[in-house]
Amino acid sequence: MLRILKTEFLKLKRFHILLIGLIGMTLPAILSVFTQAVATPETTTQNFDFSALFNSTIWNSATIFMPVIFTLIGGYLINREYTDNTLKNILPVPISFQRLLFGKLLAMGILSVLLGLYSYAVTLVVGLLSGISGLSIAILFTGLLQILGISSSTYIAVLPIIAVTSRRPGVFMGGVVISFLFGYSAMFIKNVTMRSLYPILSGLTVMRFDTETFMNTSEPGKLTLSILSLAVMLLLTIIIVMLTNPPQTASKSKKHKTAGMFLRQGQKCR
Repeated sequence: MLRILKTEFLKLKRFHILLIGLIGMTLPAILSVFTQAVATPETTTQNFDFSALFNSTIWNSATIFMPVIFTLIGGYLINREYTDNTLKNILPVPISFQRLLFGKLLAMGILSVLLGLYSYAVTLVVGLLSGISGLSIAILFTGLLQILGISSSTYIAVLPIIAVTSRRPGVFMGGVVISFLFGYSAMFIKNVTMRSLYPILSGLTVMRFDTETFMNTSEPGKLTLSILSLAVMLLLTIIIVMLTNPPQTASKSKKHKTAGMFLRQGQKCR
């Protein structure tokens, strides 16, 4: 598994998709400041300090940017094996297709945490450049803990989408669209039980993120239901990957190669 992880990160250095991810994770903080600047006095946050900036960045990330970016990069990493026609070289090696998928998904999980850390750094820089006040050690620690936790939980929430779309080549872009709708729809869920069970919002509940400002709700989500929701998404992903078979194209290539070897041997016998 360590070799798979190392290989995936070496591949990422050559892919431009990582740059798209970095750009995407830069936008939540910038969008938070821009929205505050152009909003009407009735809708602006009265005391837009660093705490409000971190909260707004986390909300924008969890409901819009993270689901799309994580699904895009994760799906791309898997789809490249189809488009580059490298599966026919990987599958004959003593490694199962399921193990390969698990390795890629785990690599994307690590990357999601790193992207969350990057978003945290960008938020800090944007806040300082914008002259926002209210920075303290407590806010820095809380913001870091929440954004890393929510980036991990958001990735878990979209894992089944990535796993399903990895079963066929070229399908991952459809998964990106589904993840966008999956995240955007979270904004309209008001019921406390539904908020606790909805995977995108479950991470917010687990990390004790205050959604009152963004969803006009006062009752916090139920921690037990949120943890259960994320656990179900993990279990569902494991089941999907275990039931995923190697693509037929790779199997056919291997069969043709084997048939060719027998044919050449038969010709030599003649």
